Amino acid sequence: MIEKAKTLLLSLTPIALMYIIQIAAALGGQILIIWANQFMAMAHVYQSPVLQYAVDQYVYIVSAASYGLFFLVGYFWYRRIVAGKRAAYLERGYKPALDSGAIIGIFFTALFIQFAVSSLLNILTVVAPHLMGRYMEVMEGLGMAKPSVISMLYVVVMAPLAEELLMRGLCLKILERSFPFWAANFLQALFFGIYHMNLIQGCYAFVMGLILGRIVKKYGTLKASILCHFIINFSGQVISVINFSVFGIFIGTLVCAGILVLLYIWERRKNEDFLYR
Repeated sequence: MIEKAKTLLLSLTPIALMYIIQIAAALGGQILIIWANQFMAMAHVYQSPVLQYAVDQYVYIVSAASYGLFFLVGYFWYRRIVAGKRAAYLERGYKPALDSGAIIGIFFTALFIQFAVSSLLNILTVVAPHLMGRYMEVMEGLGMAKPSVISMLYVVVMAPLAEELLMRGLCLKILERSFPFWAANFLQALFFGIYHMNLIQGCYAFVMGLILGRIVKKYGTLKASILCHFIINFSGQVISVINFSVFGIFIGTLVCAGILVLLYIWERRKNEDFLYR
């Protein structure tokens, strides 16, 4: 019991590191802007499109920078954690890889998650408009309504890399030291939901975290969940820009669900044929 408590506390250290880096990046960004303003005043330059753009995109720039810094630090931490497991896999002749079938399955899983979440959000818009109003404010803050190059970099590229390394990489691997996979996966998904600091986003992030953790377990590589997370976030940006109809989103959910069922049946038959050879 004590060992499990220690592991649980240790699994929170990557999240603490992420918050420390985010706070440091925010403070550093503020200092740089102040210095830039002072330098421009000394040079008698009172308008700068570059500085104005940096101020307008400040949240996204700081978020992308902090995620990038965490990824650099967390990558070496993750390599140390998985070094022993990787050696054991190679000794047994197992090499994690993503073949074309895996990529197709991940692709449609990601689309299904995005369409299903969008469908549920449309329902919540009708049954809980006040709650959805607060949620939409958060999404607008992430640049979902009017995406920019920086917000796209943050949401589509840096978020999948850093968040997967944080949750499915570090937290999940640390938790698996003392917990069975199902418990470790539940805990990291719970952390992922709380990390988003928003009720609606936290709820679907929790479910999404469970699925992403299972994907890592199934394919044996963090690249699988990074790819899935990337497709989820990218498709979310596309849906928001194109402004899909409610009916189109619902149909998309059904189509992706049907394709996933067919892929599951095909995979089962392929495995059965392999066993009977």
